[in-house]
Amino acid sequence: MRTPGLILLPLLLGSCTVDLQGADFVGLQDARKYITACARSATDVYCKALLPTLERTTGEVTVILVNLGDQDRTAAIERELRAQGRTLNGFLGSAAADRFARANIFIAKVIQPGTITSLDGRTHTVTCTLNEHNTNICTIDGTVSGFNANEPGPDITGNIFTTMNILPFN
Repeated sequence: MRTPGLILLPLLLGSCTVDLQGADFVGLQDARKYITACARSATDVYCKALLPTLERTTGEVTVILVNLGDQDRTAAIERELRAQGRTLNGFLGSAAADRFARANIFIAKVIQPGTITSLDGRTHTVTCTLNEHNTNICTIDGTVSGFNANEPGPDITGNIFTTMNILPFN
């Protein structure tokens, strides 16, 4: 009597689709590929907002990425929009989305100690310290802390700076 189940299993599995170019399969080695894959998610407003500006930007980049999940990334944007008296309605494709992207993308191979400039032209002060796991934890403007997901190398284009917060955009 197990035969019907064995016959149905391939049919059931055949109806499932997996995006093998999705963010979880791409990895963080290439910032542009990662954000492109992430933006394919039906629910990821964060990556969808970053993508148009990132596509127009040439050279090495570091992208600030809230590394929690689609809903948490969207919530980070919503908090900033509320502080500006705005809502998420109409955000994607808007000037506010471009401001968000330009505030959270840097023309830099990695985030490192010193002064860096985001695409919006603002300068930011970065300090870094080693944690107990010998990972360089960097803080931007004393408010956004995280780490570089990769180091520059021959097969690495751009960097994802993983954090729990976004930089303000207004």
